Formats: sequence, C-alpha cells, structure tokens
Amino acid sequence: MKILVTAGATREPLDEVRFISNVSSGRTGAALADALAGHGHSVTLLRGEGSAKPQQATDTEKFSSCADLLAKLQRRLGTGAYEAVVMTAAVADYRPDTAQTGKIRSDADELVIRLVRNPKILPQLKAMSPRPLRVIGFKFTVGADVEARRAAVLAQWTAGGVDATVHNDLHEIQSSATHPFYLWARPATTPVLLAGVPALAAALNAVWSKT
Repeated sequence: MKILVTAGATREPLDEVRFISNVSSGRTGAALADALAGHGHSVTLLRGEGSAKPQQATDTEKFSSCADLLAKLQRRLGTGAYEAVVMTAAVADYRPDTAQTGKIRSDADELVIRLVRNPKILPQLKAMSPRPLRVIGFKFTVGADVEARRAAVLAQWTAGGVDATVHNDLHEIQSSATHPFYLWARPATTPVLLAGVPALAAALNAVWSKT
C-alpha cells in the first residue's frame, strides 16, 4: 500500500519569528512511518517543523501551520496515489487571528492575542482523494477516565471521515515503560490495547491486509 503519515505539531504564527504550538515531538509518527515501511508499504511522512526524522521512510516533507498542512494534504491526496492516511499530527485547534509582519515589539507590559478556530482536517481527507481512502485518526487525552476517553473517540467519529481511531493518554504514557495505544474500530466496541509503535503498526497492517 501507499500510505501517508502526518506527525509532529503545527506552528501557528504570531509574527515572523514567534508562533503558538504544542509539545508534540513527532516521534510516534516518525517511528510509525518506519514501522509501516518495514512491513513493505510505500510511506510518505509529512512532519512538523523541528519534529523527529524517520530512519526508513525516505519520502518526507515538512509543514508549518494547520493551513500549510492542509494544503500539502490536498496536493498529495489529490493525485489519487494514496490508499491510506494515518493522522498522528497534533494540529492546533486555534490560531492567532492575524500574523504580524516583522516582529512584535517586546517592551509592552502585556500582549493580547485573539485566537480563532482552525478547520478540522480529518473530516475533509476522504473528499480530497479521487480514490477510496482509509483514514486512521488519533485522539490524545490527558488524565481521562474510561468514559471521557470513549466520549473523545465518539466525538471524532461523529465529526466523520475516520475508519478507526488510535487513542493515547499523556498520564498513561508517562507512567508506562512502553507507549500504550488503544485501537478503536468504532466507539461502541472495546478497543484493542497495543504496547508500543511496532505493535500498532502490526495491528494496522493486519487490518489492511484483510480488506
């Protein structure tokens, strides 16, 4: 299969040198791209500026903001070359309403920033491709209980456009020796617990091999 993976954080500009971002390192996405390549797939990795680099996946391209990532996805998927997308990228929900030319002065006592919503990318992916596309979404929570996790996954499915969701929680990652992932085939089912990126890649490969 030809698979497109996204990884890392977006950077939403305040001016030409400052931006709003998040703590995503892109390591999971880069490792997943390598693991999927190890299963024999042709993998493209779109990775955020400053994020982890893959070792085996050689087709890579950087993105900056949500708008930049969206444009690169539209261009890539519009070719009809890809059969699946794995969206591990941590896309900012909000961006500054304006990005100032040059550099914002640093001598003011305070700085007020107005944020506006970024568009949701996941629900748009299937429409970007002229061929059927399998979409794996990621959902990240912080200290969520079982019901909150299920609600977060359900919200992603309600928005539409995903064939499966991979959930992980920051507190659980921090307290585990191996990064735990939960693969949801649908919100109404019990997710499959997977220990580490190799196990996640193997599970996705098994699902795709059956379809």
